[in-house]
Amino acid sequence: MFVLLFALWILFNGKITLEICLFGLVISGAIYLFAIKLLDYDPKKELKALKKLGGIFHFLLVLLRDIIKASFHVIGVILSPKKEVDPKLVFFYTDLSTDTGRVGLANAITLTPGTITVFCEHKLFCVHALDTASQADVDESQFMHLLKKLED
Repeated sequence: MFVLLFALWILFNGKITLEICLFGLVISGAIYLFAIKLLDYDPKKELKALKKLGGIFHFLLVLLRDIIKASFHVIGVILSPKKEVDPKLVFFYTDLSTDTGRVGLANAITLTPGTITVFCEHKLFCVHALDTASQADVDESQFMHLLKKLED
């Protein structure tokens, strides 16, 4: 966090001089100490988050890939007059233990075209799926496995 604060200080100033750098170090250090003492900030949590950065990046790439695939599928459903739309509500349980993981799963499902998370109560999910192809992967999606790895 200290490095990020200092980088923002330099970025917002627009130029680098010795005076700006020294003053930025003092201000960034003061804000960092304030966050640790009074805002219950823990540098150990920051290190844990940095270790998970690769997994988060992988999750986002898989999400982007699935959004693109599902977009083409939904376009095909819309433009094909012969395809029959069979929307359904799919109920399933997840083994994600944290609220953050469950919210991430709900958002990933909703961001993917053809599916919408209707509700999420503790470990029970209800998802509206546009057709049979959208229903197939909802309850055992790759998102759930990636988020489970991030939780551990």
